[in-house]
Amino acid sequence: MAAKSPVALIIGAGPNIGQSVIRKFASKGYKVGVAARSVKEADSTDSQLNIPSDFSKTEDVINAFDRVKKAFGIPSVVVYNGESASLRATRAII
Repeated sequence: MAAKSPVALIIGAGPNIGQSVIRKFASKGYKVGVAARSVKEADSTDSQLNIPSDFSKTEDVINAFDRVKKAFGIPSVVVYNGESASLRATRAII
């Protein structure tokens, strides 16, 4: 019986750190679930599942875990690289 590949879920896979993390885990033989606003599900491969997600929505968090578990199994590694930003209006100082 062939050994099962380990599974990683990367949350917030942007073009810099997120992509580097994905490549590193993939190079070590991991099946990688990638959850981010910027990914396209159609670009998924046999070893990478792209899950378009908006983590300001609780159901998207749950969906990402459920989809990775169904496709590859339970992730042994989860990397949270999500960004949270809020802009506040400021008063001009005169």
